[in-house]
Amino acid sequence: MVAACLPLGAGLRPVGADTIGSLQSQAATVSQRLVLEQLQVDAARQETSVVSAEVAADTQAIDQLNQQLAADQRDLAQHLHVVQSQAIQSYIDSGADSSSSDTTLFAGGSSRAQAASEYASLAVGNITTQMDQLHTAQHALQAQESALQARQAQDRADQARQSAALDRAAAAAASLQAQQAQVTGQLAAAVSAQQAALDRAAAAAVARAPKVATPSTTSATIASRPPATVTAPSTGGTPAPPAPASNGDPYPNLADPALNSFLTCVVQAESGGDYSIVSPNGLYMGAFQFSQSTWNTAASAAGLGLLVGVPPNEATKPEQDSVAVALYALDGEQPWLGDRCSQ
Repeated sequence: MVAACLPLGAGLRPVGADTIGSLQSQAATVSQRLVLEQLQVDAARQETSVVSAEVAADTQAIDQLNQQLAADQRDLAQHLHVVQSQAIQSYIDSGADSSSSDTTLFAGGSSRAQAASEYASLAVGNITTQMDQLHTAQHALQAQESALQARQAQDRADQARQSAALDRAAAAAASLQAQQAQVTGQLAAAVSAQQAALDRAAAAAVARAPKVATPSTTSATIASRPPATVTAPSTGGTPAPPAPASNGDPYPNLADPALNSFLTCVVQAESGGDYSIVSPNGLYMGAFQFSQSTWNTAASAAGLGLLVGVPPNEATKPEQDSVAVALYALDGEQPWLGDRCSQ
């Protein structure tokens, strides 16, 4: 038979090779989409935080205006009380020296009438003035309050829109993670089935091979030979990353990539070229001011898995530049939207 003359395993075709290739392609596509979606989630979360801060600031400003209105009203009431007290005291003092004679009595009555008239004029005049001032201040404050309330309503609408966008991005990321898990499981099952088929085909080939009774090669020897001549097809897996160097740098020989004009601008705008800088709130690190979650995603996409979880400012310049170049290739200027370099 011709088959008996072929080397062991030479006539075997990998079972499910097309399926495995298709699953590997799907897995790569889902993984790239997941990276982009996670970047969108990070951007939406940061935008939501900014809008929420604006809403809180508007609310505080409105509260301050309401407090100012209340203070103005208390101040007016106090001024009115002082005016009334002074007018009453003037009215009382005007009749203190009156005598019992008719002339003095009538004179005293005239004096009291004049004091009462002055009292009424003083009280009404002061009240009118104070009321006018209060109304003017109230109108100004109410106009400011109306403007702030309109801005607050717009900020809340923006907040609701950003929150909805964040929810959609998170849901899309969760869906992609589920797809990734499903494809990965199918790929593992297909590879396992292919390996089992290869093992069975190898065993059948061994059984069909001619038995040559020689001291060095017997049927028992052939049957027990390791299936090294039957090579399973590559699953397209990524080789294990290199072990960290002794100095703690996982990629000591990593070449520093050239930065395009946008990324060069970002380095100066975000950190002034300081690769070890950390923002005052501790959320953004390194020359490109990565958040930790964006750094982890971009480092994984760049094939620098050992940098996942490492604070960006602790990575070397070539490592930070490489991750930034990978992030720009994935999502363009979007991660730095709002930076002066993107304007």
